[in-house]
Amino acid sequence: MPHPERSWPLASLLGCVLAAGGADAATPRPSLVNTRIATPFGANGHASSIDGRLFIGNVGEDHATTTTTWRARVFKPEAVTYDTEGKPGFGAAFSPGKTTQVKNGENALALCFPNPAQPYTLASGVAVYQPYVFDSMMFNGPNRFRRRTMEARVSQPFTTQAEVAAFTTGALETLTTVTGAGIFGIEPTMTSDGRLLLYQGGPQNDGAIDRIMYSYNPTPCAATGWSTPRPLSMMYNDTTSGVKRYPLAWKRLKAATGEDFGDTLTGDIVRGAYPWVDHEGRNVLFMAVGFSGAAGGRREAVSLVGADTGWTAHHVDGSINTDRQDLAHLFYSGPMWNFEQERSPKQNFPPGASNETRYLPVTKTHDVLSLFGSNTSDYNEVDLGELSHPFQVLTLPMNELVTRAGTYDLTRTPDTSGHFYTGTLVGTASISPGNAVTQSTTGSLWEPHGKGKALTLPGGGALRVGLADASNTVPGVGAAVRGFSVQLALRPDATVNQGCGGNPYRYLLAKPGALDLIYEANGAVNMSFVINGTRVRMGFSQALPKGKWTHLAYTWDGVSGEFGEYINGVKTSRALPTAPGTFKLGTGDLFVGAGPNLDTQACPANGEGSFQGAIDEVRFFSQARSNRSICLTTLGADCKDAAIQEEPTGLQFVMNQQHPDCNGIAALGTEACAVSMHRVCAQRGADDALASATNFYETLQQVVGNRPPISLLGVPASATATTVNVACAPIQHESLAVTYEELARRHAECADERASQSTACSAAIHRWCNSLGWTTGQLFEMTSRPWVGCFNSGLVQDVSRQQLGTASATDVTSGASRLEVSAWCQARGYGAGVVQELGGGSVAQVHCFQPAVTRAWKFTP
Repeated sequence: MPHPERSWPLASLLGCVLAAGGADAATPRPSLVNTRIATPFGANGHASSIDGRLFIGNVGEDHATTTTTWRARVFKPEAVTYDTEGKPGFGAAFSPGKTTQVKNGENALALCFPNPAQPYTLASGVAVYQPYVFDSMMFNGPNRFRRRTMEARVSQPFTTQAEVAAFTTGALETLTTVTGAGIFGIEPTMTSDGRLLLYQGGPQNDGAIDRIMYSYNPTPCAATGWSTPRPLSMMYNDTTSGVKRYPLAWKRLKAATGEDFGDTLTGDIVRGAYPWVDHEGRNVLFMAVGFSGAAGGRREAVSLVGADTGWTAHHVDGSINTDRQDLAHLFYSGPMWNFEQERSPKQNFPPGASNETRYLPVTKTHDVLSLFGSNTSDYNEVDLGELSHPFQVLTLPMNELVTRAGTYDLTRTPDTSGHFYTGTLVGTASISPGNAVTQSTTGSLWEPHGKGKALTLPGGGALRVGLADASNTVPGVGAAVRGFSVQLALRPDATVNQGCGGNPYRYLLAKPGALDLIYEANGAVNMSFVINGTRVRMGFSQALPKGKWTHLAYTWDGVSGEFGEYINGVKTSRALPTAPGTFKLGTGDLFVGAGPNLDTQACPANGEGSFQGAIDEVRFFSQARSNRSICLTTLGADCKDAAIQEEPTGLQFVMNQQHPDCNGIAALGTEACAVSMHRVCAQRGADDALASATNFYETLQQVVGNRPPISLLGVPASATATTVNVACAPIQHESLAVTYEELARRHAECADERASQSTACSAAIHRWCNSLGWTTGQLFEMTSRPWVGCFNSGLVQDVSRQQLGTASATDVTSGASRLEVSAWCQARGYGAGVVQELGGGSVAQVHCFQPAVTRAWKFTP
């Protein structure tokens, strides 16, 4: 039923806003995860500053005299251009720079800033950078790490005319450990706090290389006092409190197949070269496989491992790995989130600068790394957005597997869901050697396309995935679920079924007793699920184009029984059956690209044939995904305007279908429930807010803008054992991604997501939002960094915790306490409330607000 306050369809209203010059109308934001872009920046070893505006690289070596030429160049985001499709150009983005020569055989380097909150100072209009440079004696001597001072003076900073006016370095100092020993290795990289050093070295600290090593120092950028070097895979059993602060150290590292990396000096430790660690020590980028060219070395398979990959080595599928052995990949670094379009000007360097029209990354999902390569002179974007999605059942990127020993395995492809259902190639199936197969046919970024490598199927081959669940507890495999989604991309051969008679239908997916997806003789597809033991067929879709990529998605809501069909991110309008109940894949073999019999006939007249074409990005989820989630993972599709569901299905508003751990009152104080409340508010809040908006045009612009849509965060207003009333934040608010590094400057104990629901983080977020002009703030999502919603409350008052209730007297972060706080606010005429700060003794600072909307949702189906 449409709301009485407005009768126009939402899609029509969105079109009106965009036609009138809405937030996204000027410059589109395509996905660049499959697009390598050339840059004029070239060097051998390089490093970039914390603010991403200064790059220093090795541009010349004289081994005879041990002289290296370093060039410092300014990266100028102000000079980045965008074509009509939104693709960035970097032709004028790097200044010519200035060189200096250093002695003693330097190659790669890392920059260490004693005060990462202030990477430069301004003096008479000049930006002065004074980091330490860490490097090692790469040739004509032992690979021993050193440091020296450096100064780069940038004239006309933060303009298109910015340039390095002076570049000098100081005297060398040798790095030593707590025992006085040297540190031996090459290719250093450091976290922004200057305490964690990673590099390529050997477990015995004897000058050997080919392993990723680390050393820690409680004193930032120091020359002495470093810990005895250890392999990266031993961070998780390091008891040093400072080391445990980094997410890299929280869990044991695993190979793509689920095998543990070694926890001793002689174990199967991480083999790698050219590491780059992100600013907060969450993840490490490195080269995982040897290069077959004359240069040799470990220079292929750009990979990532860390908290945002589930602590599993992730061979990146996409532009940065264009071909299996295309060119030697060496050094990459990134500016982290400094150039995001959504970033608040107060977060930027310089403070107050806007990234609205000059931004990186371009790809619009939650967490995308912008990476500049020096030896490769390129720019790439790597999407981390869904690598740790809690509802993943199976995720097959369809690229080659990288083994724990650091070699390619061309017979398998990894499952990145965390269940390690590794796929095995059978018959004539293969993984494409390069990314050409997944590009669009026209080269347009706005034509649907695949990502990285793909499964290629000439007929008579498939990918076999063995599904196992000894305990029958994996949702969607051994355990029945009330929601499920299937996503994949396919490109039928241009000649598939040409000249064939009969009914030559072919399998795209086949899991006997659970589901199948058939490519029909007429070019349509037909999806089937076995619900409650009965096969339910969707019927023929529209015919899909041959020789081109199409993204398909099917969702099922087991509460309402509703199915959804999406083609290139847009929900189709055809009628589909309904089937409430439960579903599970069960154990056994799933086939991608054929049925179990691997039919090899070019024309399977009686059907059940093998597909001819390419398949990519096969993903299963144990929930009914939203249209917006499907759209964001549909490469090349212009589907954003259609991705706001006016009437989402019932299951999408069950709390544990937004995050599986939000399943009762006790969980209301957890990050899981913060996430769930945000997601029900974000999906339903848009429609509800538009229905009641008095500033309708501005509200609608916010819905379609580049920041996340309105009513992002939610607060528990009241609850029973089975239901929670969620109060969504006021329409007028600001949603921002920050980092724990930034929040820790407001409260030191808000250091990472382990403290996300603590009073320390409540205080840090409150102070952060205050600095932006808002009274109140709340963490509403955690991806690779926290997302904060800032808004204004109508009442701010210090209240005795005992007055709030018995639960609050003990712990204001508990679910019971959060309900008591909202009840206190409701008694004063408000809809809900939150605690922001703790005062002296037993006092809590309570913020009461009027929600945009309050609705009841079940905890579980």
